[in-house]
Amino acid sequence: MKKDIEIEISDVTWTYRKTETPAITNLNIEIKPSEIIFITGPAGAGKTTLCRFINSLIPHFYTGKLEGKVVVRGMDTAEYPPEILCGHVGLIFDNPSNQLFNLTVYDEIAFGPENLCIPPDKIREIVADALKFCRLETYVDKTPHHLSGGEQQACALASIMAMRPQIYVLDEPTANLDPHGTELVFNRVEDLFRTEKKTGIIVEHKLEQISKLADRMIVLDQGKIILEGKPREVMQSVDKLSQLGLKVPQATLLAYNLQKKGINLQNLPTSLEEGIKTISGLLDQGKLEVTDKNADQRGENIVEKTPNEKEVLIDCQDIWYTYPDGTEALKGVNLKIHKGDFLGLIGRNGSGKTTLAKIIKGLYSPTKGKVLVSGTDLFKKTGIDRAKTVGYVFQNPDDQIFSKTIRDEIGYGLKFLKLSKDAEDKLINKAATTMELQDHLDKNPFDVSQGLRQRVAIASVLIFEPEIFIIDEPTTGQDFARSKIIMDMVRTLHEIGKTIIIVTHDMELIAEYAKRLIVMKSGKMLLDGSTRNVFSQPKMLQESSIKPPQITSLGQALSKYSVPPDILTVEEMETILTIKKVS
Repeated sequence: MKKDIEIEISDVTWTYRKTETPAITNLNIEIKPSEIIFITGPAGAGKTTLCRFINSLIPHFYTGKLEGKVVVRGMDTAEYPPEILCGHVGLIFDNPSNQLFNLTVYDEIAFGPENLCIPPDKIREIVADALKFCRLETYVDKTPHHLSGGEQQACALASIMAMRPQIYVLDEPTANLDPHGTELVFNRVEDLFRTEKKTGIIVEHKLEQISKLADRMIVLDQGKIILEGKPREVMQSVDKLSQLGLKVPQATLLAYNLQKKGINLQNLPTSLEEGIKTISGLLDQGKLEVTDKNADQRGENIVEKTPNEKEVLIDCQDIWYTYPDGTEALKGVNLKIHKGDFLGLIGRNGSGKTTLAKIIKGLYSPTKGKVLVSGTDLFKKTGIDRAKTVGYVFQNPDDQIFSKTIRDEIGYGLKFLKLSKDAEDKLINKAATTMELQDHLDKNPFDVSQGLRQRVAIASVLIFEPEIFIIDEPTTGQDFARSKIIMDMVRTLHEIGKTIIIVTHDMELIAEYAKRLIVMKSGKMLLDGSTRNVFSQPKMLQESSIKPPQITSLGQALSKYSVPPDILTVEEMETILTIKKVS
């Protein structure tokens, strides 16, 4: 191994057991000490597989055929098991619940240092630092598996930090975090890596945030390197990134589209700040002008429709909910959801979004208050009636998957409807086709990626065709292209009359699809209004750790040029920016 190389991956090809296609093919990567590497790519590109090499989970835990060599800090990972590598490499899984097993958050974070025989006083200091870093100070005595998905992710990160490894491998560390939490984690991770000279490998889909802190960006597809270089350089390849299904920052995409229309730009902006500078500069130079268009003129797909307030489908009346450990998750929520609503529930981690959604489904009974569905008390309905009325897709698909094959998982609920075999097969194939699962029906759901498992979970609910769909973080583990496919499918359901409730942290997607937003803060409703109205109030959103979509923030920063404050998509922004013709 070369002296100035900390991780060396040489001619590596890996094929998982019982599969024919390699997950990684002839991969060569060298990582220097203290270097921060950003790895991205579409679902199934080999990103998680690459992470498993570095702490030797491959080949010691996951079995298959390995060609080539992976050397970490001078140790051949084929010869050194994970229990040796864990002192050098900290890994956060893409599904954090898989690595949480202690009874309390404090015990989870302290577990690693205790096994390293660190003195108790020092352990307390380490745990306190990790709790503060990850915003978990108020969760010390809680059980990790009772936390929300975002909070579990923060707990896993804190437990790895407490081990003080030299190499951090973070597999989508902010997938379930709110926008403010994402920014906070990236800022603190950068500070940790730079000040303590740590080596970092970060797998992410959030190109804007991660590109600011990474030294190098690697784009994988089908187990091979497609693009590699400095983040700014790689992100100029907008066409290639978009073809791979990756989400290019909205400011970058806007500038790229303007460039295609004839605007000469030396470099595309890769952040909000650069986007503001670029667009304001073009306006100042007279190369662009703002065309005054109201919301109704910017595109029919984005205009909110006023709900029919006479058709109240769900009526939440003074809902309170207290968990067994005493946590008050909801505090007097009053909410009416109308038939045909497309509603987004947003807010920071732990604000009560998922708890409220589970009460509407009937999974939790409110401590106080009641839920009426079409005027009937939800909790007086039978389980089958609830399933036909309200469908729920969990934030973590593993919480609802248990069958041996994807086919059986999708069709499990049909057993209670006593349909014929032909009728069952027809419904299963219809749901599988909608979610692009036809080629995976005979696979074990736990042998596929989390992104695929998310689609399995949605398909298993879709098969009942319920009147109300509640989907908790529908884009978890998905690349942007797959996220769009899922959300387009949800939009289709809405267009045929279904009522949709989406719980999410993806502000750009919810801005494009939802017609109404509820912003939660500390168990209460902070805002309730149209998507445009809510996102045009950045100061109020900040109270709940929410940021508007990047393109909305860009428009608000350009207010002196008469750009509307409620732009929701790149396409909208393009409709109001006109290229001036040179006379």
